[in-house]
Amino acid sequence: MLSGVNDSMDDAKRLIELVRGIPCKINLISFNPHSGSQFKPTPDEKIIEFRNVLIQSGLVVFVRLSRGDDQMAACGQLGEPGQLPLLRVPEKFQAVL
Repeated sequence: MLSGVNDSMDDAKRLIELVRGIPCKINLISFNPHSGSQFKPTPDEKIIEFRNVLIQSGLVVFVRLSRGDDQMAACGQLGEPGQLPLLRVPEKFQAVL
């Protein structure tokens, strides 16, 4: 989850509507910051709040623990340490950085 990008309560409500009627499990994974990205992870408290909104709507939700950040292999980190990002931050998300 990216702080200020996809972690608002409105985002949770949109996700609920998106998957309504689809049997699924939702995995919430916090972004792992690194020098090649300007994004920030969603705070744990906000992830729990987001999760609770989804659960209250009847969805099955898991908050996944981060792994692999020591090898630049965690969520949002795939690459070599010190490597420049392959993708630029889309312009519409620049305001949240």
